[in-house]
Amino acid sequence: MMIKGTDSSPFINGSDDNDTIYARELNDWIKAGGGDDWVWAQAGHDVIFAGDGHDIVYAGDGSDTIHAGDGDDLLYSDGSFKAFNPFEVRRVIPHSGESDDRLDAGKGRDTLVAGDGADVLTGGEDGDAFVFRFHDPMVGTTHWYTTVTDFDPKQDRFVMDAGDFGKGDLFGANFINHSKGFPGEFVDTFYNGEAAKAHGQHVVVITDRGFTSGSAAATAIHDEVPGDIIVYHDEKTLGQDGKTHGATLAYVDSANHAHAFAHVDNLHDMSDLTSLTAENFGFI
Repeated sequence: MMIKGTDSSPFINGSDDNDTIYARELNDWIKAGGGDDWVWAQAGHDVIFAGDGHDIVYAGDGSDTIHAGDGDDLLYSDGSFKAFNPFEVRRVIPHSGESDDRLDAGKGRDTLVAGDGADVLTGGEDGDAFVFRFHDPMVGTTHWYTTVTDFDPKQDRFVMDAGDFGKGDLFGANFINHSKGFPGEFVDTFYNGEAAKAHGQHVVVITDRGFTSGSAAATAIHDEVPGDIIVYHDEKTLGQDGKTHGATLAYVDSANHAHAFAHVDNLHDMSDLTSLTAENFGFI
């Protein structure tokens, strides 16, 4: 069923069928209902309830909140789309304060795609994929990072969208391809351990100490190159209990320099990082 928003009401209600919902370029409240739905929220600060079913939601520009519900869902936090063709996407650098989105996927094996801005992603139950299109997320001229609230090393994955890889730079993505060779495969070289023993691996997880910045972490390892990803505990979030309150993912862009693009709130202890493996890092 095709459903379009109207200027007379900010509320858009779907059905329990498989709906295609086009919202307005205003602040909308969208309740898709059951069924396998496609939702295009467009511009505006929107609240979207996708409901049960295997749904695909494009939040559009603006600061949006998505509640996915049960089912295996695909959630995009932002992006601009040509009418009736959701796969023709261009990167948008929003103005300050825009595109700070919240994605809550609920049950199911979900894919949550972060965009620019200070996004907050919650995968919910079951194994989820947290996809990053840009290693330099920013609002205006200020760097921000995406926050993942519930990453489970036993079943979740970080997925980097590499430019000119797989789908032909579909989203204007700018990660470097460090897969084993094909879209969706794990990272080609991986290290987990003491900083001083890391030598040139493309994903490095540091488990012996924390750092105050990505650049400090990059300086502590050897033979890092642009495109490498470093995972470390952030000493700036050290609490009174003596535990760091999360891990940081940083992208190396030059010698001894890296900048954060994601923060993982629930990996509280240094020991939590020891459970990360190459299978937690993929490229598309």
